[in-house]
Amino acid sequence: PLPEAPPPDPEVPEAELVADAYRRATASGPRCFTIGPLATLVQQSRAEDRLRPFATQLRLRTTQADRDRGWWVFVSAPSRSGAIALARRLAERGVEDYFVVADADLPDAVSLGLFADLANARRRLSSIRRLGFDAQLSIRREEIPQFWIDYQIDPGTRSPWRFILRASPGARNFEIPCF
Repeated sequence: PLPEAPPPDPEVPEAELVADAYRRATASGPRCFTIGPLATLVQQSRAEDRLRPFATQLRLRTTQADRDRGWWVFVSAPSRSGAIALARRLAERGVEDYFVVADADLPDAVSLGLFADLANARRRLSSIRRLGFDAQLSIRREEIPQFWIDYQIDPGTRSPWRFILRASPGARNFEIPCF
């Protein structure tokens, strides 16, 4: 048998789990959630229509995210006239599918293709390098909007968030501080 524990010291506060304290604090007041990212404005609008009857407040917002768009094969040139001369040399070597880039990100280059599949991009890269050109391979990224809905519900109210998530692959619903 273990010895009996001494009585608690009234001067020392009792330990309390943060989760228990939070549940007790929010049990009587409104709770706030966010749902997203939703891929389109249409999805956001449909989700808003589903949430509106249950929410005491709604806030729509948009964020930006980077997305991989595929692979780009290209050859850089020292100048615009150099890119045009490079395109001429590529054509002389039998390369038919190319484009002289007029883009602020890489203004002096010749594009040799955008590829969704990395294996195809590597094949193109190898074929151009075999012709003696210093081809490069880079990932293409784009910024895309992501749509969110922040909403507040009263205690005891259940929102239809599960239906929204079923219709919006990749979206999540989680609790946030109230706004």
